[in-house]
Amino acid sequence: MENKSFQLSERAGVFALYLVILFVNATVDLGHKTVIISTIYELSGPGGLFNETEQLLLTALVSGLILLPFVMLFTVSGHLADKFAKPNIMRWSAFAAVLITLGIAYSYHQGEYYMAFGFTFLLATQSAIYSPAKYGYIKECLGEKGLSVGNAYLMATTLTSILLGTVFFAGLFESYLGDSNPETPGELLQLVANVAWLLVGLSILEFLCTFGLKYYATKYSKVKLTMGKWLACGYLMDNVRVMRANQVTWYAILGTVVFWSISQNLLVVFQAHAKVNLHIDSPFLVQIMLALSVIGIISGSFISGRDAQKAIKVDNVWYGAVLIVACSIAMPAFSVPAFLTETMLGPVILGTEVSLGLALTAVSIFVFGLGAGMMIVPLNALIQSSAAPDNLGSVIAGKNWVQNIAMIGLLCVTSGASYLSISSEYILYLNAIIALVGFSVVLKKLKSIY
Repeated sequence: MENKSFQLSERAGVFALYLVILFVNATVDLGHKTVIISTIYELSGPGGLFNETEQLLLTALVSGLILLPFVMLFTVSGHLADKFAKPNIMRWSAFAAVLITLGIAYSYHQGEYYMAFGFTFLLATQSAIYSPAKYGYIKECLGEKGLSVGNAYLMATTLTSILLGTVFFAGLFESYLGDSNPETPGELLQLVANVAWLLVGLSILEFLCTFGLKYYATKYSKVKLTMGKWLACGYLMDNVRVMRANQVTWYAILGTVVFWSISQNLLVVFQAHAKVNLHIDSPFLVQIMLALSVIGIISGSFISGRDAQKAIKVDNVWYGAVLIVACSIAMPAFSVPAFLTETMLGPVILGTEVSLGLALTAVSIFVFGLGAGMMIVPLNALIQSSAAPDNLGSVIAGKNWVQNIAMIGLLCVTSGASYLSISSEYILYLNAIIALVGFSVVLKKLKSIY
């Protein structure tokens, strides 16, 4: 069982190494995705290889390939995290990332875009197995009293890597591309192929760092995984029952589901939306704008994690929800009207003249992230604190399953809307409606409990 007498400072070194591993892991995932998405963006637009509908569909497909393994493998990943030592799972997953990034390097150099597209699925499969062990390790390392602080650092670290990785890899992509005008995705990949070796090097660093993780006494599940029950979705039903048995766990999970669904949809839709409505030609500038949400999430995470060792700040869920809903409405409201998008402020960034609409949209993206950080830290802490130690991996995997089912479902709606030529503006307003309804249900229930 967990030793509750230790001080958090005693395990700061191990936890710091754990954060390095998370940082590198997120950077590798983000780096490959940025190259694939930027390739689509670069070849889209008037006179490009892909029109707005095709750009939306391809971007949604990339996101779908990333989400699908979390749905397919949630039972297996949760079972592994409950049954085996989490450092071992993280180590083997990191080794798998080394092999996958070597395959990515081969596909880039050969100009095999669709092969590289397929490696997105394999990299996501590695992440799906990694995830329950990665999140479950916080409770083993820091205990109950360190959950809020640990989650704040985890989110801040992961999102800092996303922020820096987005800007770095998007900038690296444009620097390798230079003034070239490739006509096919394969030609473009060959121009930026050296990026893949950076991914390989980072994966090796991550693998080596996992050897520094320590093993802490915890209760492991003795349940055996049987193929018949798995194929019959028996484990799925069991895990759903476990999640729903505790109302705090279930509604905290639903809160994260609503947020990640609309945020994933925003990432997919905004890129095409920005090109058409804000007239942004540079994929680097679009990535910088989206990265503002990450800065906001980091800021919100520290607000929720500060002085939270004594108690989880449940009130921040409400404040965060209000900001997210308001900004979900503001983004399309600021980025579409001509009187905003055609009112120029003077500065030119990466070849795009900054309009009032662009500036206000950028502020809305940042505040959206601020609300998200304030909300997600206490929700994750509620999930982890309310789950039994030998069930935590399954609960986290179950959260991932529900979360990713919702994200894939919303991506399907977005793809269908794009196929029917429905404007990206209306898809963004749909995000706002989902946020309003979903958070209202979650907040009403949590308020009745706390």
